Amino acid sequence: MRSEAPSPGTTIVGPAAAATVRRRPRSAPAGKWRGTGPRIARLALALTLAGAGSARAQAGYTPTAENLAAREWFRDAKFGMFVHWGVYSVLQDDAWVMNVRRLTLRDYEGLAPQFDPTRFDAAAWVSLAKAAGARYITFATKHHDGFAMWDSRASDWNIFARTPFHRDVVRELADECRRQGVRFFVYYSQLDWHHPDFFPRGGTGRWTGRPDSGDFGRYLDFLDAQVRELLTGYGPLAGVWFDGQWDKGGDWRLARTYRMIHVLQPAALIRSNHNGWFNPGEDLALFERMLPGTQNARLDSARALGLP
Repeated sequence: MRSEAPSPGTTIVGPAAAATVRRRPRSAPAGKWRGTGPRIARLALALTLAGAGSARAQAGYTPTAENLAAREWFRDAKFGMFVHWGVYSVLQDDAWVMNVRRLTLRDYEGLAPQFDPTRFDAAAWVSLAKAAGARYITFATKHHDGFAMWDSRASDWNIFARTPFHRDVVRELADECRRQGVRFFVYYSQLDWHHPDFFPRGGTGRWTGRPDSGDFGRYLDFLDAQVRELLTGYGPLAGVWFDGQWDKGGDWRLARTYRMIHVLQPAALIRSNHNGWFNPGEDLALFERMLPGTQNARLDSARALGLP
């Protein structure tokens, strides 16, 4: 579903709980969408249930009563609205344009001074979603381009510091959702084509002109700092939608990040678009561009873990 937006490029998708109609660009890594044969799927599921991924995820995680109640709410909510919007809208394209067109940091950063969506109206957006029957909104606070749509203290690569608009869109949407009784999820990309410490590189964002060096641990510190800002500065969140782990392997330090979220906001639901087997600490099953059941092992994993 799409709506009229104050700046070109705004994409609204639903229902997010089942399948998305947003198209992935052709240059997206093929491995992200690779199917799994039944024998391999059964083996992966068995390893997951045996706790093979616990070193990477939140081992021993027990959902709180608030979290379990939030899961039941999500089961019943059914329909939500997903909004992708950022500086890429200046090019009248989607969030993958930096990778698809192989733009350098210098070229891409030049979009920010042109991003001035003076007609943005959080109340109108939330009212539209509510009138359509959406019970929650998921907003892309930071996509793979690394650009934060809030006034982030961790980096000045954000809408408040780098654009003439000079407003905190995440705050306006979060506040308006509370006023209108619509729950607010934040999407946050773990993949980052802009940050110098996102290294070693993965399968995307290789043409930005960044030096071939960096400290991934320092990048994960930055990631946690930004997620903490969202958790502590924008009121109660319905949850966090992560994306981007599929770009590269390695230790993403999920246990630390997931534990921080569950401590700061116990009712917040974690879901991750890693397209792998669900990890301890993840509260919702996520199926992007597929109906639940089209990858049976993922569905079986979700059922075994009791995820909505």
